[in-house]
Amino acid sequence: MRRQLIDRMADTTAFGILLFLSGLMVLPVLALGVLVSPFFLIAGPTTAGAGDLAFVLLSTGGVIGIVGWLRARWGARTPERHNVGLTLAFLATGIATALAVGGFVIYYAVSQPLDWSDPLLIAIAAFVVAHGVWIVAGIAWIERLMFSYAVRTGRIFDAIPVALLLVALGLVLAVLLALATLT
Repeated sequence: MRRQLIDRMADTTAFGILLFLSGLMVLPVLALGVLVSPFFLIAGPTTAGAGDLAFVLLSTGGVIGIVGWLRARWGARTPERHNVGLTLAFLATGIATALAVGGFVIYYAVSQPLDWSDPLLIAIAAFVVAHGVWIVAGIAWIERLMFSYAVRTGRIFDAIPVALLLVALGLVLAVLLALATLT
């Protein structure tokens, strides 16, 4: 059996450097979101709008995605004690969250009158590309885990529940973001 293209691409040194650089951009924003989210919940759960709820859910989804990425890295070292299904669900949540954040940032960029030479537009583009790198890394880990499961057990991992979970999470995040932008 051969490894998938995205898995092989994400296993290169160049992609590792790109993931590190995008982590320098994405992870501080995630940390800020995790630190600020409790204040949205504590300050006024009755007055919190859809935007506040979307912010908290996206921060939580980002943390779940990072936990999935860490579980995937640790699970690759000790596969006999690794729950592949849970790690795939965490990675799928992280991918859906990164897609939602990237989509929201693109929506913001399109709705604002920005010139092509505006530094804010360049920063937005770099932020979206950084999320794209993390999406590719998550997909590569999903492929890698399913491949290693098939090699180890001789059975193909049934990824349909994970795919359905990803679709459901993406739809929920899309509705929440739509509500946040409409209010």
